[in-house]
Amino acid sequence: MAEAPDGTDTIVALATPPGIGALAVIRVSGPESVSLVNAVYSGTRALTDVRGFHGVHGRILDEAGTADEVVVWVYRAPKTYTGEDLVEISCHGGPVPARRVLEALWKAGGRPARPGEFTRRAFLNGRIDLAQAEAVVEVIQAQGRLAETRALVQLEGGLSRRIRELGSNLRAVLARTTVFLDFDEDVPEPPDTEALAAVVTGGAASVAQLLRSHRSSFRLRDGVTIALVGRPNVGKSSLLNALVGRDRAIVHETPGTTRDFVEDVVEWEGVPVRLIDTAGLRDESSAVEAVGIERARREAKQADLLLWVVDGSTPIGAEDRRIGQELESRKMFIVLNKSDLGTRDIEWVNNYSPLGRVCVSALTGAGLEALREILGAWLREEAAGGPDAEAIWVTSDRHAELLNEVLACLERTEGVFASGRPLELAAADLTRALKALGAITGDEVGPELLDEIFSRFCIGK
Repeated sequence: MAEAPDGTDTIVALATPPGIGALAVIRVSGPESVSLVNAVYSGTRALTDVRGFHGVHGRILDEAGTADEVVVWVYRAPKTYTGEDLVEISCHGGPVPARRVLEALWKAGGRPARPGEFTRRAFLNGRIDLAQAEAVVEVIQAQGRLAETRALVQLEGGLSRRIRELGSNLRAVLARTTVFLDFDEDVPEPPDTEALAAVVTGGAASVAQLLRSHRSSFRLRDGVTIALVGRPNVGKSSLLNALVGRDRAIVHETPGTTRDFVEDVVEWEGVPVRLIDTAGLRDESSAVEAVGIERARREAKQADLLLWVVDGSTPIGAEDRRIGQELESRKMFIVLNKSDLGTRDIEWVNNYSPLGRVCVSALTGAGLEALREILGAWLREEAAGGPDAEAIWVTSDRHAELLNEVLACLERTEGVFASGRPLELAAADLTRALKALGAITGDEVGPELLDEIFSRFCIGK
């Protein structure tokens, strides 16, 4: 069906992933959604008679007969996700039932929804603002619990409230400035620029704090990488297996068993952590092993944190010292493994200024809990922003770009107030700052930007 010029046609999409499953959910939204579904529905009563927020059991019919047995939920505007009448159909999972129901709805007059079109209608109908709409994608794509928590705060309007509070304060400064500029004869007393500058300075500090959260948000969104490095036969593979709780890497007493890096992903402190077991670092190696060692060095260079695994039951050797010099100044913890065999000469680790050290036995599990606590504390500080981190974070590159523009405008405004330069300059920058803030919440946005934002959504959301 062709799209209506005013965008008020009825859209249809599968809201659950395609494929085999217990259930599939199909969404229908628009002014004719209830009557459209009713045209292909067979049950004890018509859907047009069903009150909002109620479900009924029945069948969806197509040209061949029963397309599927379904439960239909009817939601009435304006208190729906899109702000329009909305219907959700729960049918059997699997590609055939869902496809037959979709085709029946399309033939009845529904149009296939574009990516993000349901959320776009929610924004256009005033159910949510643009920052909240973008948070929907952040929630769906979150790889860890902490990233999801931050995205839910934004979805509930946390960032929007902060932006609007900031905008309200700056608007008051702009109003006081423009009143004097436009009606200087009626307002002979110039504005108290010192007081106005204090408001602007507070706003700049708030923006700077939000921007700091954006830098940390990458680790929440993408996770962190921790590489296990060290010479052969110190127990790196055994330690990886112990940390992830399963046999992920091959363990053998033969040096050079790990010839390429092995990785697994776990979640600690709500943050996705990519653990990498690398090939043992040593000078004498076969041609194949040498390739693995070079890859190990590359992974170590790119990792956010290193666990330098050492055989703590034997004295330090020349190979250990060489590795220590190679890893010097990197963010790393030293893990003295094989504590079940005893520990010897461990004070040498202080020469390499690690973040910390811990004695463990990957074989018996001794010390592993202490290692997890150390890594958890590091994650809380590095990835989560520390114990005093705010709940409101900036996770969008678009928001960060706009906030950088706001910060630059406010810093220039501070300079105008401090130097006594013409107030017209301050008014111009305050106007630009308010426009940038409005672009975050969607108060200042055009259709082209909306197309770009919602194209990143999945179909059905």
